[in-house]
Amino acid sequence: MPDATVGERSHAFAHPDLTTFCRLDELGLVATGQRLEPERAILACRVLDPDQWCRRCGCEGAPRDTVTRQL
Repeated sequence: MPDATVGERSHAFAHPDLTTFCRLDELGLVATGQRLEPERAILACRVLDPDQWCRRCGCEGAPRDTVTRQL
């Protein structure tokens, strides 16, 4: 079997990237950690470009909590 990690740049494998693999970059997030459990995988993420403005009222706000989402 040929080595898929070498060769032409368009055919070579890239370094593993959890942020890209989970498509977190499309949500403006970057993976900062992971924990694997028997029933699930948990990713710790942070926002790449913080936006402090409320979409509803237009005022500046501050984050006060975290959100857990199941994918």
